[in-house]
Amino acid sequence: MMHIWPVVRPVVLLLVVTHLSACGDSPAERPRTKTERSPHALQAEMDSAKEYLRIGEVDKAEALGWAVYQQAKADPALAKQRIHALTLLGRVMQRRMLNDSALSLYREGLDLAEATADTAAMGTMWVNIGVALEDKERYTEALEAQLNALRWKELAGDERNLPRVLHNLGVLYWRQDSTEQALRLIERSVAIKRVYEPGNVAVGLNGVGLLLMELGRLDTALTVLRASLALEDSLDQGAGRQVQLSNIALCFERMGQLDSAVHHYTIALEAAHAHDDHYAAVRCLYGIGEVRRMQGRLAEALPMLDSSLALAGRLNSLEDQRESHFSLSKLHEGMGNTRSALRHYKAYHQLSDSLMNADTEATMNELRLRYATEKKDRENKELRSGQELAELRAGRNRWIAVGIGVLALAGAVVAWAVVQRNRQRARQREAELEQQALRLQMDPHFLFNALNTIPGLYAGGDPLLANDHVGHLSKYLRLVLETSRRRTIPLAQEIELVEHYLQISANRHPGQFTWTLKVQPYVRTERVAVPPMLVQPLVENALEHAFPSGRKGHVQVLFDQAGSVLHIEVTDNGVGRAAAARRPSRRGGTSMGLELVRRRVQLFDPQSNLSDSVLVTDLHAPDGSPAGTTITLRMQARTLDEHAATGDRGR
Repeated sequence: MMHIWPVVRPVVLLLVVTHLSACGDSPAERPRTKTERSPHALQAEMDSAKEYLRIGEVDKAEALGWAVYQQAKADPALAKQRIHALTLLGRVMQRRMLNDSALSLYREGLDLAEATADTAAMGTMWVNIGVALEDKERYTEALEAQLNALRWKELAGDERNLPRVLHNLGVLYWRQDSTEQALRLIERSVAIKRVYEPGNVAVGLNGVGLLLMELGRLDTALTVLRASLALEDSLDQGAGRQVQLSNIALCFERMGQLDSAVHHYTIALEAAHAHDDHYAAVRCLYGIGEVRRMQGRLAEALPMLDSSLALAGRLNSLEDQRESHFSLSKLHEGMGNTRSALRHYKAYHQLSDSLMNADTEATMNELRLRYATEKKDRENKELRSGQELAELRAGRNRWIAVGIGVLALAGAVVAWAVVQRNRQRARQREAELEQQALRLQMDPHFLFNALNTIPGLYAGGDPLLANDHVGHLSKYLRLVLETSRRRTIPLAQEIELVEHYLQISANRHPGQFTWTLKVQPYVRTERVAVPPMLVQPLVENALEHAFPSGRKGHVQVLFDQAGSVLHIEVTDNGVGRAAAARRPSRRGGTSMGLELVRRRVQLFDPQSNLSDSVLVTDLHAPDGSPAGTTITLRMQARTLDEHAATGDRGR
């Protein structure tokens, strides 16, 4: 089995960054009230408590936090100060690994913010709740909390404190392997921090460096991480430098510079002990043990990995325990201790089952899609409200002509309805004719080549292969004829058609390529409606351009669904678009076929974005050389019942 810790470790390291700065917001202005101590004095105490927490003086921070909390609780006018105290105390509880207590404090703060209708504070508390839930590895709830925080921050126009939400969302998106999107979120977070909190930029740069590392841009990642460390060291008592040091060590490990990696892990471990940072310490211990194991120094690796497992158990960090068990299984296997290796491997699998799985991923994708939809609806509603307000203002200047205007409007509405109905019928007929024409463009050349292959197969002395080819060709043609007069077909029929097409193409070019076709189990292929022969041009495009004469390759077709979005990917490991563009093509390149598919998706789903319905992504090997192409098709997943109203074409 592949060793997955180098992939997972940056995610859990980034959680330490979240502990340092993702919770809480900048203090807002307090209202003046008659109290024993002025709001200004309470604010000064809160600032001191935050500084104590930053430099690792947790006991002093907690004492000041409870003092401010009790003072503010006695005076309802000091609700904001009480909320800020709850935020700090929650962070103290997280430092002490008391996440349940932290959640209780944050939820009290959320209730208070809702009672006072403080939208900025509601956003702050949702941020804190999301971080605490993520520490408890309840990722779906954490994502929902951070999206709630983003809604409230946007509603309150709180750009100053938006970076914390963006940073936390970046971590969660990263967990779902959305590395590019996570990088954009954290880069946006850093850009806002440069304006409002330049002293807090180090945390964001650390996250950017880790994501660049995941994308294989190691030299750039090392430069960014060193810049993050320099900023952290520029503070009076940079309590977060152990995180930057451990990440730099990981980067050296990825680059194969193992001695430099151990050196930086060791310095980071000393800093973690100095600041009582157990989360950073467990990952430094693991890092040293992993590097020693990679160097073959197994006796030195064993105590480090045992210590990392013990500390992860005290922290109740399932991810750290899981990866420690996995590395210990590999270590004991290398030492010949098969029984111990098996015990650690079983523990690794048990922990893997309790962490993020396919159902959690699907739920998180649905939450992200729901938020994007809600945001678009809010923007449309605001636009409509602005338009309505403009119409009302204009109406005050036309009050004398209201009667005539109403009659004219009624006539215009009737005329508009008639014109729209006629245009709709014309567009529908045009769409039907265009889809028929598109399929006629696709079919003849392929059919000609497939038929010409049959005599050669029989002449080659392999009648079984020839009969198989004829069988797949006949089934393919039957499906084309059955669906040619229908606007939509079940996704299952489209999958069957693609399978026949791939097998026919494999028979025409024996040994040139292999293929796999994967359908996620939760996709209801019998109910989802798609236009016929929608995927086949994408597969044909991959076969025609990815593998020049003499080159062997592999094509994968994936059918997936996230919420109400149907997701289809065609991936090849061919020569890439740049090389393919230099070769002559019987269709004059790939752009024509992809444009036809975009137009068919637009006809099927008029609400889709024409430019985003079909996306082409270039794949690259670690050395930067082309490693193939992925074509992604996205559209709304509609059932056959939803499209029943359109009907089939006339016969």
